[in-house]
Amino acid sequence: MKISIFIFLLFLLIGCDKPSKKNNVQGVLGEESSKVEIKQTEIFADPDFTEGIYLTGWTVASKKFQTILDSASEAGINTVVFDVKNMDGDIFVNYPQIEPLSRENIKPIIDINDVADALHARNMKAVARIVMFHDQYVAKIDSTLRPQKVDSTAWRESKRRKASWLDSSHPKVQQRLQDLVQYVCKNGVDEIQLDYIRFPTGGKLSAAKFYFQKEDSLLSVSDSLYVFRNKEDIIVDFIKGLQLICKDYGVKLTADVFAIVAWQRAVDVSNTGQNIRRITQVLDAIHPMLYSSHFNSNFGHRENIENEPYYITYQATKLAQKHSECKVIPYIQAFGYRVNYNEEYILSQIEAVRNVHADGYILWNSSSNYWRALRWIRDSKK
Repeated sequence: MKISIFIFLLFLLIGCDKPSKKNNVQGVLGEESSKVEIKQTEIFADPDFTEGIYLTGWTVASKKFQTILDSASEAGINTVVFDVKNMDGDIFVNYPQIEPLSRENIKPIIDINDVADALHARNMKAVARIVMFHDQYVAKIDSTLRPQKVDSTAWRESKRRKASWLDSSHPKVQQRLQDLVQYVCKNGVDEIQLDYIRFPTGGKLSAAKFYFQKEDSLLSVSDSLYVFRNKEDIIVDFIKGLQLICKDYGVKLTADVFAIVAWQRAVDVSNTGQNIRRITQVLDAIHPMLYSSHFNSNFGHRENIENEPYYITYQATKLAQKHSECKVIPYIQAFGYRVNYNEEYILSQIEAVRNVHADGYILWNSSSNYWRALRWIRDSKK
């Protein structure tokens, strides 16, 4: 009798199906997990000293991408920043979440995972650049998302140029960007870099009325103790929300800052909303965009400021470090506009970054043309 019971129980154990790993995953993630491919990607650690380049989405999708990576690798580049969304509003990935009205700006020419894999194979960090509130496409198709004037018409920075700026405080604008950041976080990048994470600075700013100002005015009517917000409050709170998203995926979050903001003059902080002390409490690094060609003549009482790249890079980086509570990795100029662009010009900027003990640098060229710069950097290390 005992033997019969034993054989019966043994039969039951053998006959039961063991749950597969796939079933276990679906049980944890829910039914949707069977429809969505989830890729586990190892996040690269930050290099001790960042040496980076920026590439447009068009460049990454072109045949010269691998050739650029070859040259970059030879020069010791360890970080590549590439566009996911640019200032025109183009989105370079097959992003499904955006509403049908806006799908004309979807240019699905790159696969984020493939780009990240290509960079990781070369021991390079993969950084996705997402332009925030400068978006010519959305500004054109939906003027209600732009800053408004007193007469309720849409504000624009200049009558001679295309409308470019969205209202940085508008909930719909912010939600669209949060959704895009979350989508990118799921696709294998090590870091997300926010650009144009500020309010506009050009045009008749006094005529621009923002969503948060209207909202605060209404709230103050019912609450006499209500504390009005300013632009830096909006920027800090928005970044905090993005930080929470990035943390969920183990992705670093950094931001570009307007060059002049490194000086932290009250007028510049007030206009842009970029208070370095406050935003660096919720960022892993900031990237002051330090191009000597963009400074006005006689800035700092220098007679030839555009051709003093060491001075600009050193002074602005040092000031940014003074106010910052995170890493400072400046963008440096790798193009010839208004300057004597040569080997000395590039290397003097890098020397300034090293001498001020910054955490690295990133080369900026809007056309992704780095052949000379990479050769000069490579040769300087021999």
